Amino acid sequence: MSILAETSSSLEQIKLVLEKELPMYREAFCDRTCFIMACLSELVYLKFNKPILDPNDKELVKKVSNLLVDESKLLNLYKLLELLSYNHEEEKEKLKKELDILDFQIDKLFNKEGTQAMIVSTSKFYALVFRGTEATSIADIKSDLKAKQTKCELGGKIHTGFKEAFELVQKEIQDYIDENLKDKPLLITGHSLGGALATVATKSLKYDKIAACYTFGSPRVGDEIWMLGIKAPVYRIVNSADPVTMLPFGTEAVDILTFLFRFVPYIGEKISRYLESNFSGYSHAGYMRYLTNIENGEFEKAELVYSVSFLRRIRAYLLRKMPFSSIPADHAISVYRKKLHFIAFKRNQ
Repeated sequence: MSILAETSSSLEQIKLVLEKELPMYREAFCDRTCFIMACLSELVYLKFNKPILDPNDKELVKKVSNLLVDESKLLNLYKLLELLSYNHEEEKEKLKKELDILDFQIDKLFNKEGTQAMIVSTSKFYALVFRGTEATSIADIKSDLKAKQTKCELGGKIHTGFKEAFELVQKEIQDYIDENLKDKPLLITGHSLGGALATVATKSLKYDKIAACYTFGSPRVGDEIWMLGIKAPVYRIVNSADPVTMLPFGTEAVDILTFLFRFVPYIGEKISRYLESNFSGYSHAGYMRYLTNIENGEFEKAELVYSVSFLRRIRAYLLRKMPFSSIPADHAISVYRKKLHFIAFKRNQ
């Protein structure tokens, strides 16, 4: 079964969306481009990088098993090994087949110490796609948690973890761009942590034909001064109750916390100063587009609207129009992609 084309009708709908030429060299948002970037942001999760554990390394499994006597622990070990091991060549072939549906080819894969990305292309443009947070990747989780801001050489302050994660592959990506990308525009995209890295890349990479950046479920990356240096348009897609898009906390939330901590005896003032100097100032980059809530997997009923205020989202919670049970699912890139699939199809029939 294909990830992108689950049915023959969905495959036909994708082909219809692809028939029209995508707009490039302009700041206008395009629902078809957005859908394709969501597809790529989902496909980059396919594990083209080599696994931590070799699934065929039976000797390693035997050695570890001998250390465990408890059968329940052995069962957990086998589950962990199954989760961490996979055939990356098979995953790479699957990636190629899925990209064929979108008429893309793989140009270059990047993988270094937990940061993964790929450059793919069509006859019209290139796309740089960053992988998001993986639950089994300690490096990804560490990058997410390093929310303390650090000064950026290009001005302003940036999330320390995102900066460090991008710098792992920055030189390799820049070298590849310098040597191989010619004439065609470049789109940059990613989901979750990948969206944050895509934002950093849009600001940091040197290529005069960066057309736009599309992020899905991206957390905040830096302060307003840092964002001023982003020349290409950034389109930030937020799905319903996705909680990651509200992190790290914005300036208003940090201001409230620093105010409250000042009333804590002895250590309150120190905590307030620490929060203010290291976490205050986070703001979202780019132009927001909001995917509305749906019920029971009715993706065809989703709408893509302009910026929705935080208060409106809170109101939706209170009125139970946005159930708390949907919060984890709303961050999934597959949900973003399925909603955008129908939006792109309906608007371009």
